[in-house]
Amino acid sequence: MRLLILLTILVFISVYAAIASIDINLLSGYGSIISAAAGILAVIWFSASLSYQARQIEEQRIQFLAEFKHLQETNRRDALLVAKQILDTAEHAAIRNFDEISSIAELPTRYLDCPELKPILESTDHKEVLDAFKSWVKKEGGALALLQGIKSAAEVYLRGTGTADIDYTKEPEEFVYIYGPRFMQQPFFQSFQGVATMLCEFMIRLAPGRKAAQIAFFAATAKAISKDILHIDKLRQDMKAHTAKGYPLPRIAEDL
Repeated sequence: MRLLILLTILVFISVYAAIASIDINLLSGYGSIISAAAGILAVIWFSASLSYQARQIEEQRIQFLAEFKHLQETNRRDALLVAKQILDTAEHAAIRNFDEISSIAELPTRYLDCPELKPILESTDHKEVLDAFKSWVKKEGGALALLQGIKSAAEVYLRGTGTADIDYTKEPEEFVYIYGPRFMQQPFFQSFQGVATMLCEFMIRLAPGRKAAQIAFFAATAKAISKDILHIDKLRQDMKAHTAKGYPLPRIAEDL
């Protein structure tokens, strides 16, 4: 603004000096000088107006970015607080489902130690299969409870922070395995990182055996009680899909 005033004063001084040096009888000269001065002043004030508007736009941009950053941080903090509650609940649910552990830190090694799968997959005695599955399902239930909780907490965080390109339809173990790098370093998630990473790896590698165990359970149930209580066609569809992938059926289901 000071520069603008100074330039205006200089224009007036220049006009006054030019007028003072012109013969008083040359009226057209006065008009030309005044017209030129008016044009110069218009350019100066127009340029100043553009500069002022540009500065205002820049200040608004900076203010908007600051507000947007504050909003993002607020959303992130709120999402993390909600995620913490979900994670705490998931931890308790995992221990409650697999009641042989006192901490989720025990879950990966206990999950990988799975002697129950041998009789589940190889036995033709429905009672033996059901007894083994009863032990196995505690481990499976504990692992799924934990990873499902981590997935739910991650969804709250990722949606809250506007993270795109996420497939929320994936199974918990696949979801955490694939997208874990996007949220596992965040507060509250970090304490689950080691356990979750190992569990995901084990569950993905054991996927054929896990599916076979489900088939064996329903097959054993059908033989122990009655086929009429099960949707036997659905079971046969699962069996067909399992063998189509090149995996063998559990022996208890081979004659269904």
